Order: sequence, then structure tokens, then C-alpha cells
Amino acid sequence: MCLIGGDGASASRILWRMLRQVIHRGLRASFYWLGLFVSRHPVFFLTVPAVLTIIFGSTVLSRFKPERDLEVLVAPTHSLAKIERSLANSLFSIDQSKHKLYSDLHTPGRYGRLILLARSGGNILELADQVLQVHKQVLELRVTYKGFNYTFAHLCVLSHRDKRCLLDDIITIFEDIQQAVLSNSTFHKVPLSYPNTTLKDGRVSFIGHQLGGVSFSPNSRDQQVKFARAIQITYYLRNLSPVVQDIIAERWENEFCALVTRLSTAEAPHPTDQLHIQSLTSFSLWRDFHQTGLLSKGEVLVSLVLVLLAATISSSMRDCLRGKPFLGLLGVLTICIANVTAAGIFFISDGKFNSTLLGIPFFAMGNS
Repeated sequence: MCLIGGDGASASRILWRMLRQVIHRGLRASFYWLGLFVSRHPVFFLTVPAVLTIIFGSTVLSRFKPERDLEVLVAPTHSLAKIERSLANSLFSIDQSKHKLYSDLHTPGRYGRLILLARSGGNILELADQVLQVHKQVLELRVTYKGFNYTFAHLCVLSHRDKRCLLDDIITIFEDIQQAVLSNSTFHKVPLSYPNTTLKDGRVSFIGHQLGGVSFSPNSRDQQVKFARAIQITYYLRNLSPVVQDIIAERWENEFCALVTRLSTAEAPHPTDQLHIQSLTSFSLWRDFHQTGLLSKGEVLVSLVLVLLAATISSSMRDCLRGKPFLGLLGVLTICIANVTAAGIFFISDGKFNSTLLGIPFFAMGNS
């Protein structure tokens, strides 16, 4: 017999009600037998989870690795951006790039970058000697790895033309300015146009990304530079596949940042006290990203305390005999133990930590 109209709707509701009852009875029976099994084997269910938590918790400490490739966090492995970037790096290498002007697609790999700004609105062209002193200290930086000392000369990208360290052409210009000053002349005697300038050897070099805050001499046809606020110098390191090379390059970047910190915080007077110095390295963005984990430490602890208070208050009643505050605390502790175990499994399977994972325990508590 066919059910039409209201009879069909009521039959549908009856079927759904019957289905919910079947599921409810099945779940109730399953949890009953599970609870009965746990109550009959209390030693097993008390010791095994504790042992597993200790084992996996120890792996968190021994196998903890931060994620160093920020692209993994924002783009999948098969993304077109990664494929295009890899193609650009393979076809247009740094040592064969004439002007070394990079777009967002083509990044220079490992590098250390200096930004030197003349204090009190001064002219950076008049401080060539101080700029070259900072440059000399960078070249003399030493890092030690397995008993061997490495300097920039051991790690630098080599020029395709003469197999020498690849340096920005602005260094050559400032050396010419220093020579002009030593010969009792002025920096105006050194021809300097912008954004393209002609070097002593006849090469035309683009310095638009190396000289900043530029103003020009009046009535100059080829845009002769009269004043500049700042310069930017980039030290390119070889980006080879061996892990050892990358470790040494990373140590050099750390020493580079430490040198800039010493120079910028030194008390006057000192040889470079007329310069304001800032640095940037290839891992600066990674360092800032992972600093969020340290900065959020206080918020995470406060949130955990608030969760414990909420669990205690929600499990408490006016009747002390019926209230179960310790049961609420035990529930939060159980979730924390589960999170530690899950973190151990994550790191055993070669997972890497990033600060976005800090919110997962609180999502787990909210869904429990």
C-alpha cells in the first residue's frame, strides 16, 4: 500500500525514530560492555596508558624538530609557485645574473643583508670610510665547524666571470669614493648616476636596489647623485645541497646578526657611530615566525589555568557529596596526556613543529 501526504511524512518520522533508538541501544550496550571490561582489568588500563605516554612523551624531547621551510606552511608540495620558483632558480642562477635584482619569484637562497643609514639625516656618500669598515668586519667574520674556520670567502657565491666572491657593485663605488677622499678630493669627483651607473671598467651597473633616499644634482642630464640617505649591501652564500654546507652557512648568518647587533648597540664614540645599521638574513622571516611560539607562552599557560578552573567549577555543586570537582580536573588531565601521546606519534612519523600547532590542545578540550 502506498503512503501519500501526511501518512508518508509520519512514516518517515517513525523510521528515523526507530533508527535513532537502534543506534542509541547499540552505543549504550557497547559502552556498557567496555566499562565492564575496563573495571575487570584496572591494572592494565592504568599502567599501559601511562607507559605509552612516557614513551611518546620522551620522543617529543628527543625528536623535536621545527619546520624550517615556511613555504610548506602556506603552499602544498605540488603548488605551481614552487614549481615555477624551482624552474627560475635552475635557469637563472645568481652568479650569472648581471644586475642581481630579484623578484618574489626568484629568491637568492642563503644571504646576509646590511642596510646602512646615515644618522641625523646625513649623506651616506660622505661616510664611505665607515661603510667600508663595516664591510671589512663582515668579510672577516669566522665560524668554526669541526675544528675548521670558515669565512665569507669560503662560503660566498663565486662570480661566473672571474671566480671571485660575488659582491654588490656599490662596494666598488664606495672604494672609489674613499680613494678620492684620501687623495684630497671630494666624492663629487666620482661619477655616480642613478639608477644605472658606469663603473671604472666600463660596465653599466644597476644600483637602484643598493642606494636609497637619493637626490640629484641640479641641472644634471644623466641624473648625477648629490645625496643619498642609505645603502643596501647583500652578501650571497652558496646554496649547495650538502647538509654540512647549509649548517655552516646558517652559523655564518647567526654570526652576521650578532656582529650587526654589537655594532648597532655599541656606545659612542666608535668607528661607525655615524651609521644606523640594520640586518636581514634568509632565516629572518623563519625566526620571527617561530618567535610567536615563545611570545604566546604566557597566553597558553593562562588559557590552561582558565580551562582547569572551568572544569572544576562546572563539576562542582552545592551539595559536597554530589559534587565531583576532581572528576573535572581528571578529564582535563586525560586530554593533556592524550595530547602528549599524539605529539609523540606526530614526531615519530617525522612531523615538524610550527607555532600554528599550539591551538590544537584547546580544540581537543573544546570537543571533549
